[in-house]
Amino acid sequence: MKKGFTLAEVLITLGIIGVVAAIVMPGLIQDWRDKSYSTAKDVFNNRLEEATRQMNVNEALTGYPTTEAFVNELKKYMKILQVCPSDPSGCFAATVTNGDGSETVETDTLKNSSNLNEGNWGTKALGIGLINGYTMILSYNPECSIGDITAPGSQTTSCLSLVYDINGKAKPNKIGKDVYTLNANIFNTCSGIKIGNLCVSASNESYSPIDTCDGTSEYDKNFTTSVSSYCSNNYWAGAKKACAKQGMRLPTQSELKSLVSSASQLGMSYWYWSSEEEDNAKTVRITMFPDGGQNGNHGKYYAGYVVRCVK
Repeated sequence: MKKGFTLAEVLITLGIIGVVAAIVMPGLIQDWRDKSYSTAKDVFNNRLEEATRQMNVNEALTGYPTTEAFVNELKKYMKILQVCPSDPSGCFAATVTNGDGSETVETDTLKNSSNLNEGNWGTKALGIGLINGYTMILSYNPECSIGDITAPGSQTTSCLSLVYDINGKAKPNKIGKDVYTLNANIFNTCSGIKIGNLCVSASNESYSPIDTCDGTSEYDKNFTTSVSSYCSNNYWAGAKKACAKQGMRLPTQSELKSLVSSASQLGMSYWYWSSEEEDNAKTVRITMFPDGGQNGNHGKYYAGYVVRCVK
């Protein structure tokens, strides 16, 4: 005699499993969604932190007159797919709700707001769509006090405020679920002298020549024995190395010219190396300070030119 389950027993068992699944599954699905939202939030914050860190390293984090100017620079560090300058809701969900759903905010009202209905910086906010599907409304204030964002204080800095949705325009579009806000102070960390968008080293740099005759130097791969017999004393390459050690670089010719009006403030006088090579890498452009009216070029072996680094 064979033993087994009757059809009635199987149906009862399946029914029980179905009831348990109906009770448990919604909670499991919600937990999964919450964890995925939390992970996506962390990913966004990490990417934004890395982008602003790189901007800070390159002295490109502050000094912008408008939100649009800041976003144009941010494009170099984050994969921005779309910018909506006239109406943020073109890149963002049309409405968002607070955590308990009791309040709804129309995002097209955020054109001049630093955050969701909190204050007004008088600067135009931009809607932004990222290539990975995230969306945000960003507002940049070039001049605000620390008290505008965090603890009370009077120090002037730049402020960044944004509302971002890790789920794009898809629902739930709810603060605390897939929509989050972020406010931050951002400071000019130039350790030298800030002139326009350039951070200039505070004083002239000392430097020594390096041997680039074999063409392997990371500071000058072109200046080899086939070009000149003076490559064993390559002062220009040494100047580049001195700036690179500080995380800076030699200025371009146009950047040197832009510093002429600030020559007295910077204490710049005599001939300065630029980063621009000429004559098939045999010579480099140089600029005379303080008037900047004379541009010349000289061999890389010359020891008498001055170094000022920028970034």
